[in-house]
Amino acid sequence: MNVLQAIQYIIQGWNEVTADTIKNCWNHVKILSDAIPRDNDEDDDSNIDSELNRAIKALHLSDMMQVKEFLTIPEEDVIYEFLNISEFDDMFKTGLTDHPDEVDDSFEMEIIHINEALRSLKTVNLFLLQQENAGKQIKLAGKIEKFIKKRKFNSMQQTTIDQYFV
Repeated sequence: MNVLQAIQYIIQGWNEVTADTIKNCWNHVKILSDAIPRDNDEDDDSNIDSELNRAIKALHLSDMMQVKEFLTIPEEDVIYEFLNISEFDDMFKTGLTDHPDEVDDSFEMEIIHINEALRSLKTVNLFLLQQENAGKQIKLAGKIEKFIKKRKFNSMQQTTIDQYFV
């Protein structure tokens, strides 16, 4: 047995556990207080749902949605879908997968060096100088330039060993 088979067995076993089994386990170990009603959870839920539905109807909203429909997220019904053997084999042969959990949608931000940022800011500043009524924007570009130059100055300072132990 490998890890994948073990995980598949665990998922299959967990899917076979019913809510009644879990309730019986809690009742058996007597962790829950006797003041908590144990058997009428589903009745309480339906009562709450019907009360909420009545309250929503009282609002007379157009395109009204039932509480169950609003609270149920369809994507959560599927926990995991098993691939058949050929799909599983193809996935490892090609190295590609279409499964949404496996798609690499990460974005690596490009590192922009201080000198490149200053050159680009100089271009923006030249553009702003050519525009009418751009005084505020030119001042903002000046503030950004001061910020970048301060970063450049701080990055050029020699660090002491004491700074690593603060």
